[in-house]
Amino acid sequence: MDDMELIEYKEEDLSNSLLVVAFPTVGLISSIAGHFIIDTLKLEEIGTIVSKEFMPATVIHNSKPSPPVRIYAGNKKCGPDGKCEQLAVIISEFMPPYNIIKPLAEKILEWSDKKGCKLVVALEGTHAVGKGKKKPMVYGVGSNIEMKNFLKKYKITETQEGMITGVTGVLLYEGVLLKRDVICLLSEAHSAFPDSRAAGNLLKKLDIMLPEIKIDPKPLYKEAKKIEEQIKRFMEQSKPTAPTIPPIPTQMYG
Repeated sequence: MDDMELIEYKEEDLSNSLLVVAFPTVGLISSIAGHFIIDTLKLEEIGTIVSKEFMPATVIHNSKPSPPVRIYAGNKKCGPDGKCEQLAVIISEFMPPYNIIKPLAEKILEWSDKKGCKLVVALEGTHAVGKGKKKPMVYGVGSNIEMKNFLKKYKITETQEGMITGVTGVLLYEGVLLKRDVICLLSEAHSAFPDSRAAGNLLKKLDIMLPEIKIDPKPLYKEAKKIEEQIKRFMEQSKPTAPTIPPIPTQMYG
């Protein structure tokens, strides 16, 4: 899309950072997890991606009006070996229309490469497979052998067969073509309502992967009901003023 533009409000050093991409999916768990990371780590809004194809809406968070797609980052934190472990987040509450998904994913990868981001992690939800499961699973998919080994290192079950649509799907195969390090984390979730507990399962994996950046999901579990109600109210409020966009079904089988 010629009109798509990524705007940085301020220059931020993101070299060797981990970039989390959170667009809405099953149970809205990516959006819930993304919001939790931003609020918990007090990340600053540093940019946006704009296009005339995006939902004509303003997102209001902490009394601040913001565009539908936002970029956040925080102060650089480094591990004992001096390797930077900063975290950046690209988040939206709206799924972009089909015709803009590929250029949007390409724009994200282009920008992350320019900024020197080390790893892109896309958060997704998936319908639980199999009835009567007591504990929802978190699966992973990596764009190359290094990312497959990364998943094994942190004991994340790799999905063998399935399909991922939307922004995450494009990020993964573009990661393969461009030889970029991309991982998708998928948590089994309820599709009928916002699932904060499934979002907490994703955060537990991120917390293990980023030992220098503490992301404690326990408060999310405790406030799950409250957060789910807030998301439901947000969805209801957006109905009268926003045109309906058919959701993109995201399904992954482990």
